[in-house]
Amino acid sequence: MKPVLVQLVQRMSVGGLETMALTLGARLEAQFEVHYLSLEGETGALIDAWPRLANLGHFKALNKGSGVDARLIQRLRRYFKQHKVTHLHSHHIGPLIYGGAAAFGLGVTHVHTHHDGWSLTLGRQKQLTRAAETLFRPAMVADADTVADAYQGQGCRIEKVIPNGVAASTFLPADQQAARRRFGLPARALLLGTACRLEPVKGVDRLLSLLTHLPEEVHLVIAGEGGEKPQLQAMAQHLKVAQRCHFLGQVERMEQWYPALDLFCLASHSEGAPMSLLEAQACEVPVMVPDVGNCRNMVCTEMGHVLDVAEVESWVRPVRRLMALSRQRRGALRRFVLSSGSDDAMAQQYLSLMEERS
Repeated sequence: MKPVLVQLVQRMSVGGLETMALTLGARLEAQFEVHYLSLEGETGALIDAWPRLANLGHFKALNKGSGVDARLIQRLRRYFKQHKVTHLHSHHIGPLIYGGAAAFGLGVTHVHTHHDGWSLTLGRQKQLTRAAETLFRPAMVADADTVADAYQGQGCRIEKVIPNGVAASTFLPADQQAARRRFGLPARALLLGTACRLEPVKGVDRLLSLLTHLPEEVHLVIAGEGGEKPQLQAMAQHLKVAQRCHFLGQVERMEQWYPALDLFCLASHSEGAPMSLLEAQACEVPVMVPDVGNCRNMVCTEMGHVLDVAEVESWVRPVRRLMALSRQRRGALRRFVLSSGSDDAMAQQYLSLMEERS
């Protein structure tokens, strides 16, 4: 009988850390019976929004109430006892506190991963994090050196840095024209793509402005949903680039989408360690991203570009250079991912840490 590992997140919706939790869980299924718990949301609604969740053997959403929900600790504790949970992996402050409290005294091996440093600036996050790590004593992991530096700079404990890893056997190079036909994208255009929540922090408006400085043959492909979508569509109309913008909505099979692109770009004002950078490069698509969070360390320096300035006019030259890269030379992108950001490497490091703490 396998030990039982719970991957506990705040809300299981499409995002970098949630994708990382699923990727890691899949790689650990040989050693554990893996369960996925979402503090927020309803199970059916989350599956409808992200159909991938329906394929998980054990997935449950706990519909956390607003504010502090003390009853949730008891519900989690009952779940841990019922399913004989032996290992807990929590992500972000809410799961750290609720999961740590629920597992207290049950002999559960607890590993916690921090995915960004900026959250320490929100409200009482620093005090709550330090209290939780002192009381529950989980193994504390950061997914990047920059995240570790931010937490340690605030007096928080970090024991290990484990970079996020992409599912290298899923994200693979593929035929560009076949990918474009699948998503109804123009065959002969140069495609600049981005994938993110459509919210102001992601800076998609920057990419619309950038499009006005690029030739007519360059189109922008946007994968994702969010509250800013109507404003972005209106902005595209105002800038007279709507015919060159393709809003695809939520894309379920991202590994089929990346190969359609000539260049992948994030324009975010703030990031942690976005998995999309690794996914795109694993598919041998060059990437361009501002120098925020841990992004600089996630870009192949040979065939990618980190933006040092915010003015979109200065982004034109690297866009042109990266789009002109020979497809025959792009194997360096995938080699970079396999050497520094594979799911195998990530899973082995987490497994070793769990074994050390058991």
